[in-house]
Amino acid sequence: MPQIKQSDKQASEEAVRAWSPIYYGWIIVAVCFVVLTLISLVATSFPIFYVPVLEDFNWSRGSTAIALSIHLILSGVAAPFAGGLIDRFGPRLVMPLGALLTGSALVLLSRSTALWQFYVTFGLFAAIGSSTLHITPLTAVVSDWFVRHRGTAISIVVAGPGAGQLVILPLLQNLINRMGWRHTYLIFGLAVLIVPTALVLLFLYRRPSDRGLPAKQELRLGKSGARVVSMVEDGEVIEPKTRIDRRAEVVILDKKWVETDWTVGTAVRTQRFWALTLVMALVAVGFFLISVHLIAYLVDKGYSPLMAASVMGFQGLINIIGTLLGGMLGDRIGREKTLTLGMAMFIACIVLLNIGGFIVSPVCIYGFAVLYGIGYGMAFPALMASVADLFQGKHFGSILGVILLSGYFGAALGSWLGGLFFDLTHAYRWNFLLAGIVMLSSAALIWKAGPSQVRLLTTVPPNQ
Repeated sequence: MPQIKQSDKQASEEAVRAWSPIYYGWIIVAVCFVVLTLISLVATSFPIFYVPVLEDFNWSRGSTAIALSIHLILSGVAAPFAGGLIDRFGPRLVMPLGALLTGSALVLLSRSTALWQFYVTFGLFAAIGSSTLHITPLTAVVSDWFVRHRGTAISIVVAGPGAGQLVILPLLQNLINRMGWRHTYLIFGLAVLIVPTALVLLFLYRRPSDRGLPAKQELRLGKSGARVVSMVEDGEVIEPKTRIDRRAEVVILDKKWVETDWTVGTAVRTQRFWALTLVMALVAVGFFLISVHLIAYLVDKGYSPLMAASVMGFQGLINIIGTLLGGMLGDRIGREKTLTLGMAMFIACIVLLNIGGFIVSPVCIYGFAVLYGIGYGMAFPALMASVADLFQGKHFGSILGVILLSGYFGAALGSWLGGLFFDLTHAYRWNFLLAGIVMLSSAALIWKAGPSQVRLLTTVPPNQ
């Protein structure tokens, strides 16, 4: 194989720099990160608005939580359609319209006086609008911009919700304390309308070809008679020898499975598909049994609303760490072990939360936040990677959308059950017990899916 001379390599790098001093894909990642950071708070901020809304209207906790359940169900149902709209019309048209609908819904929510208005504005309009700016379409956009660094790029975007909980959630709680929940929803709605719209119109493009920058391109360099081919991936020059001597290789363990042209129709006829679907649903049930009612639980047990919000913000920081850790561990020890470890941490955090309800102890509560953030943070990238390991192919997006839909339904069920259990028992012990059971069940089911039995990432020494 011909070797690339230093002069040829310099020419390759100059060609790359001619595109842009910074590969534009990373700007796409930054935009998607900011958009998801803000949009994810439409749902995750519900718990801090939940308490003052209940105080103002004296509605039951179960009936009020239905607003979030409606929102989550419709978000899941709308996500595949939102992806189709973006594929057809592009993000620069669809996403600003979604921001307009979501922002307007939150502004209307600030003027609501009846429960049905919450169901319509938050449950219906905000759900449909935010689905065009959420994780499914953003992941699709980022994936088209990267080849070698696709996993890293997606993990950065997925860390957005944790960053939102860390930075913006305490700010929203402060605004509620100072101005009330109505004015806070008004300000939040205007931010959701303006910020994503500006970023999308100024910086976001669906594919590299929209800016004349392919994510993967061959550079043919060298003097006549000594033609050399370099590969440009993600804005970097990759020499042929480097491509051969990659240190990490994916080993195919089930060739027949990998060679199958998976569609939604063929995937649903496999046990692995349903195992992953159940894992996604159960993890969402367990998470929302706790998260939606966390602020109300802590306030009931004697913690201040500001401290409760700060605990959620701190958990957001830890969630970012857990998300990145989950991606790295999944590549090293396998998806099954990573998710099982995350669920063990989540069950341990429930124990600490229960103890923190008997004795007012910030140490217990912040310990809970650490285990909570790492446990759930590790689970999500392990699940996403598991779906990719099993059902890679041209229909992967459709299969992923269906599996993620089960997560939305699980989240809606968990939100509603948490409020119902409290209305029936005036306590949260059933929430804790059920959350522990479903998390344990999800850990068992990921082994049934067995992604590491199909594809296994292993380390290969250089030049082997």
